[in-house]
Amino acid sequence: MALTWGDLNGKVLDKVIPTVADVVYKSSPIFIRVRTQNGQQFDGGVKIRQNIGYAELNGGAFGRGQTFNVDYVPTDTAFEVNPKFYYVNITLYGTDDVLARGPQQAVPFVGSKLANAAGKMAKLIATDMYLDGLGTSSGTLQVDGFNQWFDNGTLFSTVGGLTRTDLGVANGTNNQGANGYVASMASGFTLKGVEIAMGACWFGREHVDLLVSDQNSWNWFFNKLQPMQRFNEESSDVAKAGFRSFQFIGAQVVVDQYAPAGSMYGINSKAENLAFYSSTLKRYQFGFTGFKEVYNTDDRSGQYLWAGNMIVSNPRYNFRLTNIPVLS
Repeated sequence: MALTWGDLNGKVLDKVIPTVADVVYKSSPIFIRVRTQNGQQFDGGVKIRQNIGYAELNGGAFGRGQTFNVDYVPTDTAFEVNPKFYYVNITLYGTDDVLARGPQQAVPFVGSKLANAAGKMAKLIATDMYLDGLGTSSGTLQVDGFNQWFDNGTLFSTVGGLTRTDLGVANGTNNQGANGYVASMASGFTLKGVEIAMGACWFGREHVDLLVSDQNSWNWFFNKLQPMQRFNEESSDVAKAGFRSFQFIGAQVVVDQYAPAGSMYGINSKAENLAFYSSTLKRYQFGFTGFKEVYNTDDRSGQYLWAGNMIVSNPRYNFRLTNIPVLS
């Protein structure tokens, strides 16, 4: 039987690199955008409510002696969402405190767990942001995501607690009232299709400024552009965070590795349109509860927490393209 320890390995320690390489989590530019530019405070209340104007007042040209239409017109209502709650748990064995200490501890034990918790929380929220929060593509406990807000009533008849048809479609198009623009690209990805979608969501100064997709859909887009049309974006928040992006009709085009396969989202990311609410209670704004003793053990556990939700105050400024085929 061979001896476990010899002349060398019994006397020389292993070299432990004092860093932890992340081979689990992916990256999300839209999560960075909403946290840095669209963050809003939620300081309490049963609901988060955004007032909207959905109808026009009576008015028009008139002649001498003509009476006015003085009927009262209801013009305002509100989107409202429930605060949603997320946690990431960290549990540590009490006995590891004896072992993970002194010069033999090459990597801070708790610090690596907290970094992992932050990555897990980003993954949870970034993934759910592309779903609905209504119990269809996600549960009802998840954030009210883009699939709900950017729909045209085909998949989701309600949005933000309202029935879409109750808001009306004044000019007969499918991206008015509470409707976003939705189109399928099952027959093939085309720049024309993207241009039509962007045009449908363009209202004066309000337009899509961020195009987000999975890698395959981004590859389609990049390959459709002529080399002279590819303008790299280097000054935006997502570019500075290390995400590769290019410009198309004034919008940044980026890959989100948590975006659903075969989909592209056109987002008006102004804070007035897209609000990402976080609780003002510190431990629920990506905070840590601290470690607590686990009953009847020497182990400890703590939770990394977030509470809040998203509201898209004007769904018609946004679009969703679906069924983008795999690029061969």
